Amino acid sequence: MATRFSISYCPGMRRGVIVGSPELGPLAGSGTRAITLASTEQFVKRARLAKDMTNETKNPALAHILKVENDILNAAVGLNENYPFKTEFPKSQFGAAVAAAAQVIATRSGVPVVRLTQNGYDTHSNQQNIHARLLSELAEGVAALKSALVELERWDNALVMSYAEFGRRPRENMSGGTDHGTAAAHFILGGRVQGGLYGEPPRLDRLDGNGNLPYSVDFRSLYASVIEKWWGNEAARALGGKFATLDVVRA
Repeated sequence: MATRFSISYCPGMRRGVIVGSPELGPLAGSGTRAITLASTEQFVKRARLAKDMTNETKNPALAHILKVENDILNAAVGLNENYPFKTEFPKSQFGAAVAAAAQVIATRSGVPVVRLTQNGYDTHSNQQNIHARLLSELAEGVAALKSALVELERWDNALVMSYAEFGRRPRENMSGGTDHGTAAAHFILGGRVQGGLYGEPPRLDRLDGNGNLPYSVDFRSLYASVIEKWWGNEAARALGGKFATLDVVRA
């Protein structure tokens, strides 16, 4: 299980960058063109070795390979792999992903979405120690991300949202961990975010028959809120139905 963050800004473009995972996540099937990278420095160096040869072959298979290579080359244009941030990024794996995302945003190249991944939350055993480390790295990484966005004067037009594919059960299992659950807390951050708790506080005295916390906000409402109130687009088509939105973003 992983906690993932999508950083959304500069609405209107249809490109995305994935950091720390090969999966497209919410960008899959959206018509958005996305690239994956571990670090902007490594990506730019490799892209510089590529050469646009898309017009030098009539072989369809080879033409496709060359087109992909050319797309990578074009994606690297304008990326600055060493923007001189004053912000100090954590030395953790998640901190490195945050640093790479900040470099992408610093280029102001028109990439509207950056997706980050922090793995390790599938804690069926020894959860206390693992969570203590992961949440510490998460807090330090998010704090650095905000600092970098403020430094770039992008905090007020950036929206950061966490999401994950499932939650955890509240009751500890026999291995000192927790098993898969149905509800989880998520975070939305940004200069125009209206802070507060949306939904009902968790009630440990109201578990369902399987020992799960009942959710009070459908996760699709989070997506609908971002799609409609941040991006200004219709959410029903993307989500396969109409879902209530939350007043989480100021105009």
